[in-house]
Amino acid sequence: MKTLRYILLLSLWAGVAEAAPADAPAPAATTEAATTAPQPLSPDAEQEVVARLRASPAAGDIQELSVDGKPVLALWRNESLGRPQGGVVLLHDSGAHADWPGVIGPLRRDLPLHGWSTLSLQLPAHDATDAATQIQARLRAALAFLAGRNIRNIILLGHGAGARAALRYAADTPGSGNGLVLIAMGKAEDNTLLERIKVPIYDIYGSGDGLEVRDAGEQRLLAGRRLAQQDGGKPPRYRQFVVESADHFFSEQTEILQRRVRGWLKTHAEGTEITQ
Repeated sequence: MKTLRYILLLSLWAGVAEAAPADAPAPAATTEAATTAPQPLSPDAEQEVVARLRASPAAGDIQELSVDGKPVLALWRNESLGRPQGGVVLLHDSGAHADWPGVIGPLRRDLPLHGWSTLSLQLPAHDATDAATQIQARLRAALAFLAGRNIRNIILLGHGAGARAALRYAADTPGSGNGLVLIAMGKAEDNTLLERIKVPIYDIYGSGDGLEVRDAGEQRLLAGRRLAQQDGGKPPRYRQFVVESADHFFSEQTEILQRRVRGWLKTHAEGTEITQ
């Protein structure tokens, strides 16, 4: 009986410490939590998510960004390798948060160990008023934050809906970054976005993801091959990789995802942070 009570107490504490949205599973570092799809948040739920993140172990990484005169939460980690490569702005999936245990949380903690500073943005609720406009404003604030730290080699990385937002921003804002990583992205609202991007693109998803993601990935591969033909002898700006059996959150393949992203960064976006 004592053992059962102890397990229950640990479970309750994990739910508080890991700061999950009220209507989504606690982002504990478990396979079950990482594979559970986040539920769409109501516009008011973002503030509850922020409050929980402030009470979680991620609180030490919180960085307030000013967006239209209002504070927006982001999680910042400076590179710890001692050989700075640049900065990665991370955008989470719909209904998740800036430290979600599937994809975004592991990457934001792993990349700084390899020279990449990370800034994970908390995005507005999917059905918030002018959500798309808010995301654009938050991305501008994130880039300004990195520029203020003389980080010029910038990569945009998104997961799910966050990947679509990163793709849209990169297409609409030339020069906003030096590379784009799309993870488990579904169908884009505009099929011409990929062709408008001139920086290297890494498109990665799992063969165990949903049908929408797999179908959209196959369509992007066809578009990517057309881009390769246009580029001629140049290194192709688009590359796709499918991780065998991986689900939407790469729950059993987190290390593979990390290695793949790091490898692509080293090949296509390696650089040196400007420190003066």
